[in-house]
Amino acid sequence: MLPLLESVFLPLVGDSDEDRIQRLRCDSQSLSFYGDISRFISQRLLAFETLSLLDVGPRTGVGSALLRLLHHPAAYTRLKFEPVHGIDLDPGFVRIAGQEFKDIHPSVGDIFDLPENSFDVVTCSHTIEHVPDMAAFIGQLERIARRAVVLACPFEERDPMSDGHINRIDAEVLKWRG
Repeated sequence: MLPLLESVFLPLVGDSDEDRIQRLRCDSQSLSFYGDISRFISQRLLAFETLSLLDVGPRTGVGSALLRLLHHPAAYTRLKFEPVHGIDLDPGFVRIAGQEFKDIHPSVGDIFDLPENSFDVVTCSHTIEHVPDMAAFIGQLERIARRAVVLACPFEERDPMSDGHINRIDAEVLKWRG
């Protein structure tokens, strides 16, 4: 579930950088990206089914929680996600997502430690532009997904690139993926 409106502005206990956490909690850009991801998945997976989902690099889990909400197992939707997991390298993810989004399963770890065919659907929003070896990263996403991998990223980002972006994704980069 998304956080209750009155809880969005309450401080997180024990956090040393409240301003940063507040910006991450209320990241409307992430919510917009995940809304697009939901629509993209729904248009391609057409059966009435319940699928497991892993969100890679979800920061706070707000996008994972939106996917869970839009495709909740108790909802009257064709496509449902159960369970919804998130994995991030940042240890703060488990604390934030665990406090804010009780119905997703947050973990800290490396996707290269996950076994093949672990999840039906793997999503990864705005993470690929940060990883040193895109080919290996995408290959691992494909290995851990049984049905589908959905990547969202900046396309043809202009200079100066955003902080932390080390990859520019354009038509040439996408060609090697076939």
